[in-house]
Amino acid sequence: MKRLLIFLTLSLNIAMAASPFGVFDFDLRGATPAEKIHSIDDCAFDGIAMWMNSPKELEKFNAYQSAKPSTRLLAALLHLHADKPADFNRDHLAKVAKKLATEHGKFWLIISGDPNNEAQILTLIRNLADIAAAENVTLSLYPHDGHVMATAEQALGYLTKAARPNVTLSVHQCHELRAGNIDRLDAVVAAVLPHLDMVTLCGSDRKTTPGAKDWSDAIKPLGEGDYDPKEFLRILKKYRYQGPIILHTFGLSNKPATHHRFSSNLYQKMAAEVAAEP
Repeated sequence: MKRLLIFLTLSLNIAMAASPFGVFDFDLRGATPAEKIHSIDDCAFDGIAMWMNSPKELEKFNAYQSAKPSTRLLAALLHLHADKPADFNRDHLAKVAKKLATEHGKFWLIISGDPNNEAQILTLIRNLADIAAAENVTLSLYPHDGHVMATAEQALGYLTKAARPNVTLSVHQCHELRAGNIDRLDAVVAAVLPHLDMVTLCGSDRKTTPGAKDWSDAIKPLGEGDYDPKEFLRILKKYRYQGPIILHTFGLSNKPATHHRFSSNLYQKMAAEVAAEP
């Protein structure tokens, strides 16, 4: 029995350690892409997630990679409107899919539109999933407060109906807290686990305001706020989650530039502590 417990503990520790740790490029500091990407040279990030709605954003990533060839694109974040087909730039998205294929990255889709028009929403998901599938790329649905999918469980419903094998979903600490799921995170992860391939975490307050445009309650540097992200990390460990974990940085441009390094260091410490727990 003792050997079995040791084996299980080691297995969980390995699973926790296997998760790549990334960061959004929302507030990287510097005047040029080269300065921005080099601003996090001293941070232990395995890659970045960034907006990819336009060709200029793809050029921006290419500039990151020219300045720092080791830069990896973990996720190409898109915000598309289901009721605005003209926003769907198929040629651009096909180019992004090719780039993601070389990076082993994913599309990450936030959807706006009329939630009552399910047909349009599913058409958008399927069209993007098909573009991704042509390059063997995954499309991960991004639940977002105030949008068509506000929670991972809502995303699961669309994933099921879209019926595309390369569609997955993500869980976001900040958006689940905004939805009132602070005490249901274990149940949320358990419900979506077969399809879960991206998560985000950050500092947060335990009490947040759904629908607020000010995200300072739900997205903070690690170490700020009275919610302990180790609670979330323990759940991920429990379910042996091994996918990317992304540090959320939206709205932090007024924080000191050192917040990236501080959060990166604190994450490594928290992850090690959780991995060492029985």
